[in-house]
Amino acid sequence: MRVRRGAPLGRLARRGWIVVVVAILFLPFGAPRFLGQDSPHVASDPGARFAKVCRDHGGTPAPASGAGTAAAQRRCTVRYGRHVYLMDAITPDGFDEDTARFQRQGCEEARREERAATARGRARRSFVYHADTGVCERRP
Repeated sequence: MRVRRGAPLGRLARRGWIVVVVAILFLPFGAPRFLGQDSPHVASDPGARFAKVCRDHGGTPAPASGAGTAAAQRRCTVRYGRHVYLMDAITPDGFDEDTARFQRQGCEEARREERAATARGRARRSFVYHADTGVCERRP
C-alpha cells in the first residue's frame, strides 16, 4: 500500500496562494470597514452634528441658552400650530429614545387626566404625541 504525502501539502499550498491573492487585492483599497471594528465616524463639529440630528427629526436648531458661558446648551425646537415646543429628546449625543418614551408616557397620562376632567364638565383639550420629534403637543 502506497501513502501519498504530497496531496495535503498541495491543497494547503493552493489555499495559501488564494490568501496571498486576496491580500494583494486589498492592498490598494484597504480592508473593508466592517473588518476594522472601529467606532462610527463622529463629526468634528459637535454643533453641526447636533443641528443635523435636529433637522433630521423635523426641528429647528435654536440659539444656545447662556451663550458665552460654560453652561451654554444647544436647543432644538419644533412648531405645531401657533406653539413652539422644545424637543427634549434631541441631545448633543443624538436622539434620546428614553426621553422620547417618557414624553409619550406623559402625553398618555395627560390624555387620561383630560378625559376625566371632561367627564366632570370642564372644557376639553387634546394631547397628541409626535414620535418623530418626541414632543407631546397640547391642542386647545
